[in-house]
Amino acid sequence: MRAPRRDQLRNRQRLVTAAREAFAEHGPEVALEEIARRAGVGTTTLYRHFPEKEGLIEAVLDDLAAAVRHNAELAMGHEDPVGVFRAVFTQSCDMSEQEVATFARLAGAGDRADDHAQRLITSVVGPATDRLRAAGRLRAGITAEDIATFVRMTLTADSDEARSKAIQVMLDGLVVEGGASEMG
Repeated sequence: MRAPRRDQLRNRQRLVTAAREAFAEHGPEVALEEIARRAGVGTTTLYRHFPEKEGLIEAVLDDLAAAVRHNAELAMGHEDPVGVFRAVFTQSCDMSEQEVATFARLAGAGDRADDHAQRLITSVVGPATDRLRAAGRLRAGITAEDIATFVRMTLTADSDEARSKAIQVMLDGLVVEGGASEMG
């Protein structure tokens, strides 16, 4: 299979960028024709890249999470598993209000989008969660999927201050002192 041509990659990115903007303004109900118009491409090009709207929604969710994923990968380079976990959890919740709102609206667009959003966050927080568990510092019974759910819960906070409080409370409840991951 051949690698995509540069113009194909450029058109795909233009579609994702246009969809991200349109979804932020109008939600997942926006017409695909409007997204193609904003991207400066025809609907045939849009459907060639995204035969289903769900695929475009997933691509925008991926795009929204790209910076978070990059920051999580950088944090994994540090030694302290507690510090790494705290950084990854906090950075996973660190999106602008518009990005948070768009992510939440798209994740709520249907079961497929919700599953994708959950898998996406789990893949970001999973390595730090595993590392914290291996160090014996994660509360017993907590999985990477649980952590992803907690991240999503913080994204629903009404303000940056409320989000910050929710993050701190969750972190305090997830990380145990010493090296025993037992419920206290």
